[in-house]
Amino acid sequence: MATGGGGGGGGLGGAAGSAGSADHHKRNTFTSYVAPLPGDLRATADTNEWCLPSDLRDVHLGKPRLLQGEQIVSSAPAYMYSPIDPMDSSGSGSGSGSGSSSSSSTLPADSHKEAIFGLLSVTNFKLAFVPLHSKRNPVAAAAPLVDLYQENAYLGRNEITLNNIDHIYTIAELGRAVIALQAARGISRRKKLEPFKQPNISGRIAALHIVCKNFRLLKFAFLQQDSKLSGSSDHGKLIASALVRFAYPMRHDLSFAYAHREPYYSTLGASGTSMYATKNDWARELIRCGATEWQVVSSASVPLLQNPLQAGKYTVPPHFVIPKSCSVDRFLDLSRAFCDSRAAFWVYSYGSSAALVRLAELQPAAQQDTKLENVMLELVRKCDAGRQLKLLQLTDRLPSIQDVLKAYQKLRRLCTPETPQKFMAQDDKYLALLEKTNWLFYVSLCLRFASEAAATLRSGVTCVLQESNGRDLCCVVSSLAQLLLDPHFRTIDGFQSLVQKEWVALEHPFQRRLGHVYSAQPAGGNAELMESEQSPVFLLFLDCVWQLLQQFPDEFEFTQTYLTTLWDSCFMPIFDTFQFDTQAQRLKAVRDSQLVLRPVWDWGEQFSDKDKMFFSNPLYQRQKGDLGAQAAAAAHRRSLAVGNRAAQGSAAGSTPSRNTINPQLFATASSVPQDRFLQPAHRIFDLQVWDQCYYRWLPILDIRGGGQPQVDLFHRLLLSNIAKVQRCLEFQNFDDLPDAYYEATGESRPNQPKDEKPDKEDEAEFVDGVERRRKTTTKAATPTNGLTSVSGNLQLSTLSSFFPFGNPIAGDAPHQLYDILSSSSELLMETSSFLDKSSIV
Repeated sequence: MATGGGGGGGGLGGAAGSAGSADHHKRNTFTSYVAPLPGDLRATADTNEWCLPSDLRDVHLGKPRLLQGEQIVSSAPAYMYSPIDPMDSSGSGSGSGSGSSSSSSTLPADSHKEAIFGLLSVTNFKLAFVPLHSKRNPVAAAAPLVDLYQENAYLGRNEITLNNIDHIYTIAELGRAVIALQAARGISRRKKLEPFKQPNISGRIAALHIVCKNFRLLKFAFLQQDSKLSGSSDHGKLIASALVRFAYPMRHDLSFAYAHREPYYSTLGASGTSMYATKNDWARELIRCGATEWQVVSSASVPLLQNPLQAGKYTVPPHFVIPKSCSVDRFLDLSRAFCDSRAAFWVYSYGSSAALVRLAELQPAAQQDTKLENVMLELVRKCDAGRQLKLLQLTDRLPSIQDVLKAYQKLRRLCTPETPQKFMAQDDKYLALLEKTNWLFYVSLCLRFASEAAATLRSGVTCVLQESNGRDLCCVVSSLAQLLLDPHFRTIDGFQSLVQKEWVALEHPFQRRLGHVYSAQPAGGNAELMESEQSPVFLLFLDCVWQLLQQFPDEFEFTQTYLTTLWDSCFMPIFDTFQFDTQAQRLKAVRDSQLVLRPVWDWGEQFSDKDKMFFSNPLYQRQKGDLGAQAAAAAHRRSLAVGNRAAQGSAAGSTPSRNTINPQLFATASSVPQDRFLQPAHRIFDLQVWDQCYYRWLPILDIRGGGQPQVDLFHRLLLSNIAKVQRCLEFQNFDDLPDAYYEATGESRPNQPKDEKPDKEDEAEFVDGVERRRKTTTKAATPTNGLTSVSGNLQLSTLSSFFPFGNPIAGDAPHQLYDILSSSSELLMETSSFLDKSSIV
């Protein structure tokens, strides 16, 4: 059996045998629109298509749900396979040559046992697969199926946005002899489709492999019908042509965001996220950090930047902070010597005067003379009370964006095997292959230099981060250093404000780095040139943050599910946060194309209240002095944890004001705590692989009843029980004591009837298709809160280890687990944590 491509052709060409019939040019073009009666033998494969199975005839019923402005480009019936399930269930790899029977207009019933049949559609927004029937165990069919996973309002479980598609591979339909020859030679039949080369799609396509940027691998096989029935229709080529045409736009205005004209009503006023879109937002940050030697500059108020003849020479953001000792005109004149006009930009201050500054390198023509760079560094040095400065050169010490892209591609290949054989081959030498990707090595380097920058600021010395353009790895190190120093940025609102400041407001080129737009490739050009500016730098940053979550689980308000969701949202074109390179592009799209701007931080647009509960960390310990007001922090937390939009206490932190704030009129002391810094371990053997983000699409790695989600739910259950005990003590009403109390004491609940029927004996259940017997439990060990008590250990045997991205769960467990989530979230909203109450501790 050949590799991914060889297995992909198995059982896909059951109708190919009649293609060479002598009567091909005499095919019947008559189409019947009346279904024959059941059992009508006059409808045969040679005369009428109604001989097809009923599910294939009803394929038109599987229309995907469309958003406003969304249109279907093409649709075709297809089989969807699990990422590493063999696409030939017979194991012979010879399905595509099965043409011995002229009446085999469809595939045999057993050739797609492991696949799901449905309608595959390409729209101007997404690739959607709608199954016509779900595979359910017959025993569990009677139980109601409740979805226990993160449900997106715009995308279904089998849908991906076109922005998420990175590579498209085709598997051609070949004869049995050709397949055997290629298998003997070890030749893969997968062929990569290059953008802007649609005419090169040749031959009949039996299957498609679609590799996504979020590490998902989708495998579809197409039904090759008899030429007498369908006129030699090639469903695979139809879908492939549509994907090549719409998945690689050459202009940004071809994105679905421009066609989605649905009105947007913002609810961000109930959160504490600062957008850094106004001068006052930067002024508030200066006041919070106590940075008195710096000033905010708005491009709209600078005549030089408003002059059409001069504005093209500068690529500065709408608002930026520069040394107060330097005039704006002189600063702009000096900035022309640096790449992208990125001279010294202030981003953060710690302590009395130590500042964190981002600086680009000199232009290639000016690199021989460092006089202008020394002048700029001297201006920064004057802002430090001790006249001290440390220059941290990142270009030579951190990987380039091309190195990050290569490491990402190697890691993704390791996480997206096409066949079980390739998976087992990689699994045998997994650690060696993981080391060769260099991904964890780059994560280690970023954490190391972020720790060095944080230590420099703690010692009272200004730290200047210098990179080629100051917009890539500078964002990573600068953001991580602030996370290590400032507990405000470890809250959900604070982290979103940090990303908005360091990545969006200071204009990280998301459009080019994430490949939202593909520039036209010149004739005879190299495909590598088109990817030279693509690099998942933001994913590298999120991985570093995830490593911090593992080392300091009680210091961050958000969870790994929040970080994974944030990476997925990078490819949601409906939200503008990660879709543009500069603010000028964003404003031009609004002015010229009436684009509706939707920030991704308005999570209520994508998720329901129960899904947003997954973002809150049950172990997070909020300190009494955070942000100066517990009520405001509680309002922020309520708006994100349980979706209460009525909390308006923090609206003043993000809404623009008519009056410009002058930082000099406020207290000059920094309000950043000096004793809440983190010192992470950054060596490679201290790091882990972010399994939820990278492996969640591989069912073979799913450990039912295991993994980190079990630990998180156990913690949430404890918090839920503590919340119930607190309420009982507060109101002196003990009727609502948690079930754990009665399990531990052996007492019976007062309102519970004594005469109860015993549990059913040895009930059979099916887990992943395997019949298992449930142990008979006593009354003290009955399932409680959706968790099964076994030998004193709480576990949920049907819960995915990639929760909440796992498979649905049948029964009442989802409702009970959501009750645990909401109950544990109450402790996050209280003004005093339960850890402060010594009576409970």
